[in-house]
Amino acid sequence: MSGPKSASFNADPMAVLLAAAAIQAATAVYAGYAQAAILRQQNQERNDALDQRQRDAEETGHRAMDAESRAVNLEFDRLILLADKLGVADKVRATRPAAPASDDREAGAAHVRAVGGLVAQLRTILLTEAARLSAEHAGMPEFSGEAAARAALPQQVSRRQLARIEHLGAIPESIHKLALELDQTLPGERFDLLATELRAQVQAHLEQQQQRQVQEATSLVVAHTLKELGYQVEDVANTLFVEGGVAHFQRAGWGNYMVRMRVDAKGSNVNFNVVRAVAEGENERSVLDHLAEDRWCAEFPALLQALEVRGVALHVTRHLAAGELPVQLVSADKLPVLSQQDEAVNHANQTVQPLSRKLP
Repeated sequence: MSGPKSASFNADPMAVLLAAAAIQAATAVYAGYAQAAILRQQNQERNDALDQRQRDAEETGHRAMDAESRAVNLEFDRLILLADKLGVADKVRATRPAAPASDDREAGAAHVRAVGGLVAQLRTILLTEAARLSAEHAGMPEFSGEAAARAALPQQVSRRQLARIEHLGAIPESIHKLALELDQTLPGERFDLLATELRAQVQAHLEQQQQRQVQEATSLVVAHTLKELGYQVEDVANTLFVEGGVAHFQRAGWGNYMVRMRVDAKGSNVNFNVVRAVAEGENERSVLDHLAEDRWCAEFPALLQALEVRGVALHVTRHLAAGELPVQLVSADKLPVLSQQDEAVNHANQTVQPLSRKLP
């Protein structure tokens, strides 16, 4: 199976969303540590010039950061309660980046900021999944006192339904109007019909929002996994698995060969094929084409396995032998120039751990 390959794809929603959150958190931590190193050097250089008032101000800042650290870690622990109800507590715990080994204040602040961003992502992921699975989630008192108060008033059906999607931001106008109409309707047959329709629209909104989140997370996970496996990767938009599109990747030393990945989001299909960059008008075949296809064939299973670990399953639907179709020749000016991954991405690749099982 060394020629072009096609596969259908599907994603385990919670696995891929949590994998993407872990990737972003690890990347943010490392970027923060790099910035912390710069700040540490700057602080040391001006340390002798600090007067007592400046030192007092710094100490106040440290206390505020300590308070923020306690707050974000408490919120993380509270989210674990919800994750446990959803059966993903271990996966959520695995997303939290490790604290810095030293007592360096700047590194500690970078870690707190990264965990804060992670908590915000996890809250949306978990609340959306919980609301999608259970219409009663809005009444869970440990997460929303306001939602619990609403749930205590069974006649306020619309409020309980809207509480299921309030964490997603602005409520669609159609749902808002339906809720208002329900509020103005007396109990009876029409009330029941409106309530049923409101529940259906809220559920559909949850499904649509989660699907979009999963598709965007899939784009991030695929790009990160390719880099983790050592490929240089064209910039991948987060809409690649939402709207479809094309991305290219290659290893250093591949010369003018690269792999083209074409995503058909509507059909949930992805196609991989080896391409060779050529000068305008060049159409000669090369004996190296066959070697390039064989090389990609040998590496393809590792990509499938690495993606499966992070919740993205590719099911091969077509695989052609080397030579069955010629390597596609593409004008070099229509292909990206791929550069080496930057240090931050490499470090994040090394620190993000699989969320379900390790590769053998």
